[in-house]
Amino acid sequence: MTICAVIVSYHPSNELLDNVAALRDQVDEIMIVDNGSDLATKALLDQLRNDPKVSITYLPENLGIAAALNVGVKYAQSAGHEWLATFDQDSQASPKMIAIMLQAYAKHPQKEQVASLSPSYLNPNTGQIFASIPRHSQDDLFPYLEVLVVITSGNLIKLSTFDSIGYFNESLFIDQVDTEFSLRCACHGYKTLEVKGATLLHCIGSPEQIKILWLTKNITNHSSLRRYYLARNSIYLYKRFIFIQPTWVLVNIYSLFKVIAMVFFEENSFRKFSAICRGMIAGLSNKMGKFEGSI
Repeated sequence: MTICAVIVSYHPSNELLDNVAALRDQVDEIMIVDNGSDLATKALLDQLRNDPKVSITYLPENLGIAAALNVGVKYAQSAGHEWLATFDQDSQASPKMIAIMLQAYAKHPQKEQVASLSPSYLNPNTGQIFASIPRHSQDDLFPYLEVLVVITSGNLIKLSTFDSIGYFNESLFIDQVDTEFSLRCACHGYKTLEVKGATLLHCIGSPEQIKILWLTKNITNHSSLRRYYLARNSIYLYKRFIFIQPTWVLVNIYSLFKVIAMVFFEENSFRKFSAICRGMIAGLSNKMGKFEGSI
């Protein structure tokens, strides 16, 4: 089986070169889709121009994460690959991450029902691991856990899945694109597996731990614009899946209110709160796509 990795870039740092190097020997081909970055990014990516495993596509403007991923999907399909690995520009695959996920897939008794494989996530700044599987689990017979949703970065998707459920939802632009895709997979009877022992170095936002009385809480410090998209797209998902995945919706409504509360401990808190309110209104009124204007 052959694997094409797609990395979506947007004004990346030099870290992207290290992340490509970490992934290079784990897949058959790497495609970087740049989402309308500047000339400095082109100069950076030009360092990869002589690598036969790497191809680069420059989009004329920022079309959003879903549109950029779909460019990679369609390329991988046309090239005859069987799997697509999706990555953010600031995520780094650990050694043998892809191989470990495929080994777990080989042990699944219903391979035709598996849509995607996902690693656990290690925050390189704090050492904190985010995983559904206990770190010291000794179950080697079933080295995976069926989960409902996973994030984009590190996700290994069977390309035939797109023939059944369609491409990533471009109306979301950014944020919750991965969640919507995962929920759609579940609605079509597909399984998503989180694989034990597969680890991706990945950091969500600009995380920071703060003290609130005797409690230690995490804040992500996302920008106001990201807060808008997160709120808007969350409302979109709640409306779409409330009768299909009611438990997930109710849990995530609670999570959204926790996010709103924690925003007041970040910089520019009232601006971010305003962005969340605007996003929720946009979601309720089905105002999707790229946000135009200032926020």
